[in-house]
Amino acid sequence: MPWSLKFGSIFGIPIELHITFLLLLLIFSIFGFIPLLVIVLLFASVLVHELAHSLVGRHYGAKIKKITLLPIGGVSQMEAIPKGHEFAIAVIGPFTSIALGAVLFLFGSLFGLNMYFDLNWVELTSLKDIVRIVMSLNFLLGLFNIIPAFPMDGGRVLRAFLSTRMEYLKATEISVRIGQGLAIVFAFVGVFYNPWLIIIAFFIYIGGMGEYQSTQMSSALKGIKVKDLMVKDVVTVSPQDTLEDFEKLLIEKRHKGYPVVFDGNLLGIITINELLSVPRIKWIETKVQDVMVKDIIIASPKMEVFELHKKLTEKNLGRAPVLENGKLIGFISKTDILKFSEILMLKRM
Repeated sequence: MPWSLKFGSIFGIPIELHITFLLLLLIFSIFGFIPLLVIVLLFASVLVHELAHSLVGRHYGAKIKKITLLPIGGVSQMEAIPKGHEFAIAVIGPFTSIALGAVLFLFGSLFGLNMYFDLNWVELTSLKDIVRIVMSLNFLLGLFNIIPAFPMDGGRVLRAFLSTRMEYLKATEISVRIGQGLAIVFAFVGVFYNPWLIIIAFFIYIGGMGEYQSTQMSSALKGIKVKDLMVKDVVTVSPQDTLEDFEKLLIEKRHKGYPVVFDGNLLGIITINELLSVPRIKWIETKVQDVMVKDIIIASPKMEVFELHKKLTEKNLGRAPVLENGKLIGFISKTDILKFSEILMLKRM
């Protein structure tokens, strides 16, 4: 997710922290140590919430790529959500948060603390009051995520329910439209009462739009393999070519990127971006091997096009070479995939 920083990993799952969490830490640090500690514990609560999603998803065979933590919850990125188990994966998050709140309520009551719903953490003066605040935050986190709106868990629960009665794409569309409607309401109320609701509305609206577009594209490209879209007549570049030679090739062939091959072996990819990263005066002396991208994604001809598109997006790459038995047999770009999916989506309208 954009604007996220790698924080560490737990159970082999990479953890990223969205910049909005860091902004919260900065904002509440001015109110003193206790409010700042509450934000840190909120971070821990959201982490437990998302780990519950990830571990249940892993139990059902999903590959967990990473967890991104947001103040309103978080996102567990799974390579493929098992559709028959989406309800269980989605509902475990709110259940975990509410369970944490219940445990804190029992803990506080056992030690004679005054346990009631309270979110006024700015004016806290005692460490023992933190238990009450964190309890309240977990209850709020659990209940908020039940709202039937993407990217909250309630949106996935609603889709899981609707998909038993209609096509998955239609179920996604209805769930997203409901969520975006709620986002508009949140934004309107936020203008008059609480600016935080506007931020929450933004996350809901954009998250829902992204989920629908992704599902729509996945549906359109279902069954389409890399071999069906790849360019078979591949133009390659030698690592010994200069950037001046590469410029001439760009003008002649008019493609933005090419695989770099030497003695039949794929070494990397070079694009117009690498060319422009070097001052023009140095093009005559700089070789392709000096600037080519080596950390690339290798596609196989039988790979699903949609899966390749997701991998390219995650690594911010625009294209991938296609190899079979170690031999370069094709080249495919993200632009080609997007154009083809748009055509398919128009045909199915």
